Amino acid sequence: MKLFRTMYCSRIWLVSMLLFFSIFTVGAQELPLKSVEDSLATLMKKIYSDSPVSVREMANDEFIKLFEATVARVDAFDYPFDSLKYIGKVVSEDKKIKVFSWNFPLSGGYQKYYGFILLKNKKGELRLVELTDNRKVIGNPIKDILSPNSWMGALYYSVIDASYKGQTYYVLLGFDFNNLFTSKKIIDVLRIGERGELTFGSDVFYVGESSLSRIIFEFSARATMMLRYIPESQTIVFDHLSPSRPDYAENFQYYGPDFSYDGFRFEKGKWVYVRNLDLRNPKREPVKPIKSDENFVQPGFIYKSKGGLPMIIKK
Repeated sequence: MKLFRTMYCSRIWLVSMLLFFSIFTVGAQELPLKSVEDSLATLMKKIYSDSPVSVREMANDEFIKLFEATVARVDAFDYPFDSLKYIGKVVSEDKKIKVFSWNFPLSGGYQKYYGFILLKNKKGELRLVELTDNRKVIGNPIKDILSPNSWMGALYYSVIDASYKGQTYYVLLGFDFNNLFTSKKIIDVLRIGERGELTFGSDVFYVGESSLSRIIFEFSARATMMLRYIPESQTIVFDHLSPSRPDYAENFQYYGPDFSYDGFRFEKGKWVYVRNLDLRNPKREPVKPIKSDENFVQPGFIYKSKGGLPMIIKK
């Protein structure tokens, strides 16, 4: 009975708030951004509360409507939205794209991701593109080229402008909570076509003789993995992941950092895999590989999920 009253009160509160925000959304283009941001923050708190999923979904739907109306404003590109603590906000160095992303917690530790890309052209005109999380139906995550309607959902925390011979694409570093047992970190590519079309993924990552469209690391949900960009050496560096025991190989819930580091170095428009990096003093000199006599073995992130079971790709 107590649970029923709690759910009933939550729904009454939310219906009242949704009525208010529906009216508020209509004037989102005219109101001060700080006022709109405060309303978005209120909705976001509800999304991440312990309310029933149905109540949080209603709050998320209203958040999307208000957010979409807000970020389409000319003054929204440079606005920081600092009070939205649970949303990823990354801006490219050339100030041409701004990517917003956030996760919606589901039961069982699963997540659904939402996002928008705000693009600015040479005239300063803005275009807003919504992203649709479609991870469940992506056939080959490390090879497929995807559209905004079939997005490999993630919470982005960094963007890298990759330029070569006058052409620029963007590398996105993101995090995926995945489930109760494993987390993921993702290196994805965003390209803007001649007609303004957006695509995710590009065969720019080279691991030995293999080329990949994106990189996906999967590891224990109890572990923390480092993945960041060092601009001085144009290298994306990351923890090398290993199983806690040899018999746990390919069972990624037992994977974690092993205190060695690998990376992808930017070379002539491509990202080339380098092993055993020395990160002891990356600011003084370029990141250098440590000499190793080990035979080259394909790293653990070269896999695809099939029926929920990670598998190593065979040459």
